[in-house]
Amino acid sequence: MHNLWIPVVAILAVAGLIFGSQAYSEAKRDGHIAATISEQLGSQAKAEISNLKRVNKGYGVCGDYALSNAESGHFYYNDATNHLALGTDDPLYHDNCEGVSN
Repeated sequence: MHNLWIPVVAILAVAGLIFGSQAYSEAKRDGHIAATISEQLGSQAKAEISNLKRVNKGYGVCGDYALSNAESGHFYYNDATNHLALGTDDPLYHDNCEGVSN
């Protein structure tokens, strides 16, 4: 019975590392998206992003943004190319996010 605990603990440790690194990676990506939105809009305040939805087999993110000056809108971010599309009029947003249920 004592020898059974070693593999169980090892499996739990590896699982924790995998899921922990994924959560850290998503938080880092979300921070990058918020900073890029603020930069493109010329705002000193960091944008707040919400209603995130993964699209394109996980390579893209659709969502909403809001700035402290009450400006808000929708965005699409492509993880592969690091391209950000702001607003529903942008063709990339239209192609990737319209019709996606939240």
